[in-house]
Amino acid sequence: MATQLASTVADETATPPRPRGGAGAKSAALAVLIVVAIVTTWHVLATSGAVSPLLLAPPGDVLAALGRMISDGSLWPHLSATVQETLFGFVLAVAAALVVGSAFAFSPILRNAVYPYILISQTFPKVAIAPLIVAIFGYDLAPKVVLAALLAFFPVLTNTIAGLTEVSDDEVNLFRSLRASKWQELRYLRIPNALAFIFPALNSAAVLALIGAIVGEFVASRTGIGYAIQQFTTTGEVAATYATLIVLSVFGLALYGVLTLTERLVRRNR
Repeated sequence: MATQLASTVADETATPPRPRGGAGAKSAALAVLIVVAIVTTWHVLATSGAVSPLLLAPPGDVLAALGRMISDGSLWPHLSATVQETLFGFVLAVAAALVVGSAFAFSPILRNAVYPYILISQTFPKVAIAPLIVAIFGYDLAPKVVLAALLAFFPVLTNTIAGLTEVSDDEVNLFRSLRASKWQELRYLRIPNALAFIFPALNSAAVLALIGAIVGEFVASRTGIGYAIQQFTTTGEVAATYATLIVLSVFGLALYGVLTLTERLVRRNR
């Protein structure tokens, strides 16, 4: 029974083929060209005087500032703090969203009663409530983790509900005609269907968790990339400010790459 169900659903929910060969090479070449164009434009604007040096530092100065922060070790405590806050907040948000989303998917009464309140809570600007969260949880790791989790929670929740409930009637009827149990229906139909919804949400959630951590560092922190950006901006160190922004971008890309690799491994071994 289990093998038959798994085979049937695998045929129905097969992942569409990804572009290979020439298309991948063209995408990579285009990405490199975009980076070259951005850096070239940046260099011209910064060195020609078209933009004030108080607003835009030349790429060479930014790289020099980044090299100094790496060599003297001043970057690592800030990066370590932001990575911890982001990952802890992301994991907390995903775990909570999967549990709550599953409960909502299988209990329409509970979903109709509670979901509107969750939706209302998302209208609160997190920057505005950040001082309140800091006042409640203190000035250590906790408030930044909470802010990261609050921002990352909602997209995973909505996509979990959608993935578990938006299953075609034909597939459900097929499982019931084969006398599948509720667990088999969940294991071989609803969870594979939900993965296609959840993994795109995880990419958004990771970015939002990083933003939440940075917001927390802006409000109350003595370390972290957000704190470093705030300090460099205050002291007028423009090149160092852009250097920390580059570090932030690289960390974001690393998160995206890890999640993309995880998705491929899960789909391959499903």
